[in-house]
Amino acid sequence: MPETVVTAPSSASSPAPPAAPSRVPTWLWWLLGVVALLLGAALLVQHYLDPWLRRKLEQQVSTQTHGQYHLRVGALEASLWQRAVRLRNVRLRPAAQVADTLPRLRLDAARLNVTGVGLLALLRKAVVPVDSIVLDSATIQVLALARRPTRNAGKPLHEQLPLKLKGLDIGYLGLLHTQVAYLPGTPDAAQLRRADLSAHDLLISPAGAADTQRLAYATDWRLLLQQAKGRAQGHHLQFKHLLVSTADGEIQLDSVAVQPGSTVPGNLPRVSLALPRLRLTGLKAARLLHQRTFRADSLLLQAPQLTVVPAAQKATGGAGLGTYAREIDLAHLAVHQGFLQVKDNALRAVMRSIELAGTAIRLDSGQAPNAKKLFFAKAWTLGLGRSNATAAGHAVQLGGLKLSTEAGTLGLNAVRVRPPGPGQGKPGAVRVDLTLPSLMLRGFDAAEVQQRRQLRASSLLIEGARLTFTPPRQAPPPVWKLLSKAVRRTDLAELRIRHSFLQIGGLRHSPEINGIDLTGRGIRIDSLAALEPRRIAYARAWKASSGLISAPFDPPYYRATSQRARLDTDAQTFSFDQLALTPRYSPVGMNLHKGYQVPAVRVKIPSLTFSGLEFPGLVRRADVRVARVRVLRPQVRIASDGRGPINPNRSKISPEEMRNLPMTVDVRRLDIVSGTLATRYRSPLTPLPGTMSINRFTGSFFNLSNDPKRQTAATPLTGRATTYLQNKCRLDAQVSMYTLDPRGQHRVWGVFGPAPFGILNSMTVPTRLVKFKKGDVQRIRFDMKADRHGTTGTMRAEYTGLQLQLLGYKDEEIKKPLLKRVISKAVNVIVIRDQNPRKRGELVTGKMISTREPRFSVFTLWRQSVVSGLFDNVGVPQKLAQKLSESKDEAPLPK
Repeated sequence: MPETVVTAPSSASSPAPPAAPSRVPTWLWWLLGVVALLLGAALLVQHYLDPWLRRKLEQQVSTQTHGQYHLRVGALEASLWQRAVRLRNVRLRPAAQVADTLPRLRLDAARLNVTGVGLLALLRKAVVPVDSIVLDSATIQVLALARRPTRNAGKPLHEQLPLKLKGLDIGYLGLLHTQVAYLPGTPDAAQLRRADLSAHDLLISPAGAADTQRLAYATDWRLLLQQAKGRAQGHHLQFKHLLVSTADGEIQLDSVAVQPGSTVPGNLPRVSLALPRLRLTGLKAARLLHQRTFRADSLLLQAPQLTVVPAAQKATGGAGLGTYAREIDLAHLAVHQGFLQVKDNALRAVMRSIELAGTAIRLDSGQAPNAKKLFFAKAWTLGLGRSNATAAGHAVQLGGLKLSTEAGTLGLNAVRVRPPGPGQGKPGAVRVDLTLPSLMLRGFDAAEVQQRRQLRASSLLIEGARLTFTPPRQAPPPVWKLLSKAVRRTDLAELRIRHSFLQIGGLRHSPEINGIDLTGRGIRIDSLAALEPRRIAYARAWKASSGLISAPFDPPYYRATSQRARLDTDAQTFSFDQLALTPRYSPVGMNLHKGYQVPAVRVKIPSLTFSGLEFPGLVRRADVRVARVRVLRPQVRIASDGRGPINPNRSKISPEEMRNLPMTVDVRRLDIVSGTLATRYRSPLTPLPGTMSINRFTGSFFNLSNDPKRQTAATPLTGRATTYLQNKCRLDAQVSMYTLDPRGQHRVWGVFGPAPFGILNSMTVPTRLVKFKKGDVQRIRFDMKADRHGTTGTMRAEYTGLQLQLLGYKDEEIKKPLLKRVISKAVNVIVIRDQNPRKRGELVTGKMISTREPRFSVFTLWRQSVVSGLFDNVGVPQKLAQKLSESKDEAPLPK
């Protein structure tokens, strides 16, 4: 079978022609060429950039400083890809001579790294962004400061940038592991062993300078200083650690020490300070920089120890608060375990264990202090431990102090004040010896003290105080004037003094008062209160009681005591219990010490009460104005010795002396109840003492006064009394006395009741060797008038059987010698009339005439007048009777 031939299409059956070779586009070759050229150029630039930059940087420093400084860089690595420059072993050195417009310093740095530099911004001289600038391991030595800064020195930093840059935006700036030495003039003026300074987001530009949220162009700073020391104002300063963090608002300073050197200026104080820790938190640093407003949460000073020697010269001028801060606002201030010592000629003080806390402290230099704040704070608390001071020559010790202005309390414990030693202190100045276990002031407003200089308090309590106070020779100013230096007015609702002791020294009659309990109400101290008539020693009322009171009287011869005293100004009463006047010497000792005859007087008064006492006049003028004085059962014992000369001084116990009293005495009524007067006298005739007593003395005296308005001739002193002579013979007596009469005129009259004459023998026998052998008195009436020259008067003695007997003394015995018996018989027959009325029934009147001896008291004058009248009445001639009554015993002083 013939083959079928199949013919394929030509396109499928013919083989494909060979493909033409592909060609690289021209633009790609150009791109690759440019890249290769740039890479070669970059490699070439990278190879020559580092040394060029290093030389350029070194030349730029020399050019900018006009050859005053030389910069040497050990190695410089620049990376265009990383936009970084790294320098190693950087050294900056000044020339041999540096212009006074530049500081003189040295710099050695191990590394300086600058990364993330915005090259395009740098080329455009705009604000150049920089990721970080870190200077590591640097040593800086400042040899001298610029003495004549240039005009550009005061310009802000953003106006002094190089290359006329508009600014720098630095993400992180670090100055790490840096040592600083500040050495102008001395080899060790200031040194820092390590300083680390860092800043974040540092924008050095006009915008950064104007941003009030930034601090010195940065959002926050952190400074760490370690092992620093230096000198300033003649003092050596050092600390171990300082941390400042503006982000945390914290400053912490540790181990601070300040010591004065030998070159402290005379107008500055010398300060020694040891401060283990200072911590400030919550500080708003940006506000302090831009608004000069210091605000912080708390400031803590831990265990500061400060010693201050005040400046010898008064400082002039000085920076005030507004120089550094217009306003200070501190939420809390605390000082723990502080110590303060002040060394000054006028004041030396040591305060230990100081605990101080203040809240809401605010100071504003442009405004007046807030009236509700005390020393610019809402409240203060202060505690002191054992402290001491020296002021005005007195050593003051304090066991503890607690003050709270919020609670209004002030407490003192264990206060001790010691006076200057003998020969020390200012002559004639006040001297205080005080022991004060406890003092508490409550309810006072301290802010009012500061703002209005007025102290108001609810109570002041003093417990167990012992005070010996010697007033100055020159009378001090009144209390209100003394306090006016601190406060112009003091208002104290209540003052209480408990279980205290007071002794006033330096006076002739310096009292000692034990067991003082004193309460004062409504006390106000200022110039007006001192004049207010209703106030008594600045108070509305006083109430007091005491234990033993003692004082020398006519020192050194007597001592006066009272076992208890009570005072109530509201009730106008003042009373003493168990009063006593005790002589130091016997009658013989009195004569020997005085050099003349002086009796030894012993007084005991169980109760002395003043009623209706006008206290304001007593306190202001020492005037004694009282409605009634009551003396209960007084006992007066007078012992005397007739050996020695007569007292040469004029007696003070006389009516006319009332005119010479330095104060006003006005006693409306004086009551003496059941008093006793006992006398004991030793005459030169015998060593045997004579005794005499006046018992059951009860009387009332009216208008005992030296006030001319009350004491007149028409209204004199009057009195009536009843007593018993030798406790047997009753005496009713009356007195009328014009105490302001310069002639001392007065009248005494009365009646003696029945009694035997023999009751006088206890006195007459041993002292006069005269014995009333027989005789009885039925009644004696007398009426005498006296003045400063003597007495006149009459006496009518009614008696019977009077006989006298003259005695003798020999061999220490009283005897009846024959001669004396003969004389006695003659006297009884010739002189003495044995009865009155006489046998003819005539009642004879005797004359009471006696001459006044100014050296004797008025009571002696009365006794002389009674004796002269009695002698004249019993038959002794008047002249002889007067002479016998005025006889004086004088003999050599006993040995």
